[in-house]
Amino acid sequence: MSLAGTHLHQLDCPAPDSLPVDPLAWLEELPGATLIRQQGLQSGPPRVVCTLLHGNELSGVKAVHRWLSSAMKPHFDTLFLVVGVKVCLTEPRYTLRQLPDERDMNRCFLPPFEDRPGRLAEQILALLRSQCPESMLDIHNTSGHSPAFGVATHEDPAHEALLSLFAQHLVVTDLRLGAIMEHSDRHCPIVTIECGGLTDPKADDIAWKGLQRYLQQEDVLTPQEGLQIDLYHHPVRLELTPSCVLAVANQPVLGADLTIPKDLDRYNFGEVEQGLPIGWVASERSLERLKLHNKSGEDLMGQYFRCCGNHLVTAQRLKLFMVTTSPTIAASDCLLYASLEREHTRLNT
Repeated sequence: MSLAGTHLHQLDCPAPDSLPVDPLAWLEELPGATLIRQQGLQSGPPRVVCTLLHGNELSGVKAVHRWLSSAMKPHFDTLFLVVGVKVCLTEPRYTLRQLPDERDMNRCFLPPFEDRPGRLAEQILALLRSQCPESMLDIHNTSGHSPAFGVATHEDPAHEALLSLFAQHLVVTDLRLGAIMEHSDRHCPIVTIECGGLTDPKADDIAWKGLQRYLQQEDVLTPQEGLQIDLYHHPVRLELTPSCVLAVANQPVLGADLTIPKDLDRYNFGEVEQGLPIGWVASERSLERLKLHNKSGEDLMGQYFRCCGNHLVTAQRLKLFMVTTSPTIAASDCLLYASLEREHTRLNT
C-alpha cells in the first residue's frame, strides 16, 4: 500500500522464499520507491538502511535483497528504503544516476521540496522524524574506481563506529549540498557509505558484509578496540561551469577547456604530491571555467590547483576522492573532491 499523500510505498518484510532470486527482477516487482519493514529480535529504536538514491549504484540494493532473501533476522527492527526504483528501471536500465529532467535525489534533502524528488525527500525526512531511529546508513557506489570509504558531517565515536563496519577511510565534510546525511545528529547518526566503484565486484561484497555487521551487532555506535581510521577534513569540490568543455582522453583534445586522462580515478585515496599533472588545459583562462570553493563560497582554486604550461597540476599535497571520468557526472555534480594532506589524521582506538 502507499503511504498517504506520498510516492513512498510501504510493505512488511516479505517471506524470503517469495522474492525472486535475481535482485534486479525483485526491483521490477516493486511499485516504486519503497519502505520495507523487518521486525528485529529485540525491541528498541529501529535502524535504517537507505539504498538506490542513485539509480545506477546497485551494491546496496543487492545486499538488501540478499539479506531479505535469507532467513536471518536483524538484532533490532529495521527500515529498508529502496528509493530510485523508477530511475534504475528507466532505459537504458541500471545506468542512470537520475532521470534526465530531474535533480539528483541526494541533493534534494533541503527545501524547497517542490519537484518530484523533492517531495519524496520530504516524505523520507518525515518518516525519520516519526520513527526516531537509532542510526542510519546510506549506501552508494562511486562512479570511478575507488576503495570503500564513508562520508559524515560529524566526527565522533558513533559516526566512526558506523563507518568501520565497511571501511577505514572517513571524510568529515562541512559542505552542505542537500544530502540525506546532513540530517545526522547525536540522536540519529547518519553515515554515507561508498562501497567502491560501480563495476567493481568487491563493492558488492563490501556492501553485503558491512550490512550483516550493521544488522546483527547489538552495538554499532561504539568503536571496537584496536580500530584504525584515516580521517580527512574540510573537503572541497572541483566543479565545471556550464560553459566548460571537458574531454576524457590520454592526450589533449582540441577545443576542450580541460582534458583528463581516462584513468584519473587511479588517484582516489592515493598519494598525490605537489605538482602532479591531473589533466591538460587549453590556456590559463581555462581555469575561469572551473570553480573550487569552500563552505563559505571563498575561491580556493589557487590553493589546490594551478596551471603549469598546458597542464593542470596540484598546488600542494592533496588527497583526492570521488574522482569521476564521466563527463555527465562531472558536469552535473563535480569532477572530484580534494582535501589538504595536512588535514589528514589517523585515529587509533
